[in-house]
Amino acid sequence: MHRDEEAEAYQIARELIATHGDGVAAFLQAKIDELVAAKNYAQLNTWFVIRNAVTLTLTSGTTLQ
Repeated sequence: MHRDEEAEAYQIARELIATHGDGVAAFLQAKIDELVAAKNYAQLNTWFVIRNAVTLTLTSGTTLQ
């Protein structure tokens, strides 16, 4: 993964957290389940990266801006 892709994943993570709040985990799991069912593995990889960025953002203790 390139640095710009990683930065984009963290930006998307912040947007998802702001939009879905406490429901962000459920949203991500539904998205991942949808991609698995569709066998869309290229997008699945992207969403795993975003899920990890969400997790790291939520556990970092930093303020979201």
